[in-house]
Amino acid sequence: MRARRERRRIRLIGCLVAPLIFWNGVCDSLYGYAAGLSGSDYFSPQIADVIMTAAGRPHWQIMIAQTAGWLYPLYALSLYPWWVGLRQAGFWWSTAPCLLLAYALLMIGGIQHAGWAFLSVLAQAQSLVGSTDPAFHAMANRLIVEHFIMGDFTAMVAFSLGTLWLAAALLRGDTMFPRWFILVSPLAVLIATGIVGSLLPAPIAGWLIAPFGTWFMLIPTITSCLWLWNGSAPLMTNARKAS
Repeated sequence: MRARRERRRIRLIGCLVAPLIFWNGVCDSLYGYAAGLSGSDYFSPQIADVIMTAAGRPHWQIMIAQTAGWLYPLYALSLYPWWVGLRQAGFWWSTAPCLLLAYALLMIGGIQHAGWAFLSVLAQAQSLVGSTDPAFHAMANRLIVEHFIMGDFTAMVAFSLGTLWLAAALLRGDTMFPRWFILVSPLAVLIATGIVGSLLPAPIAGWLIAPFGTWFMLIPTITSCLWLWNGSAPLMTNARKAS
């Protein structure tokens, strides 16, 4: 019974949460897509200008971009299949990294994804009413960025530790996933997105790199759900015996 319930939950996450993650990609693109940037440009100061000016997009589009932040509590459920697949390795190689990543996702949704919009507030206001005091504009902009970084600090620490920890758990073995599953882990997806994206020309590069924060959720969610979709019941039984 427990195995069937867990399988139903995994299928529900695969069918409902994974499609919702696509909306995060749309919102990421509203924040960061710029047709004129090549892949290497996205790893240069030029991307900061795109974010700080909202790439000249109208205010209503940036408000829409914030809406994905509402869904991050649901996105955090995408870690459930990973926890199921890792748990027979024990608390420190399953629950601990998944809790770190769940915390990071909740913080990213509340602080980072919603907060990107605030980084462009001054540029949006300047385009609407003008600015006669560049010193004030520069100082206010700096303070906004500093507050954003401070609020996002623990999310980035938890995310970095969680992705490395989860990858180490996969390499260590003793899970429902084969070791090669590290290739679809959040860490590997981030690395692959960065490498491939940096080699792409404009305007294609932005379609891969702008939704940078979407791929590390979407690909691991789809692959973990598919892996556990049908054949997980005997393994779940073994996991209970091992725990």
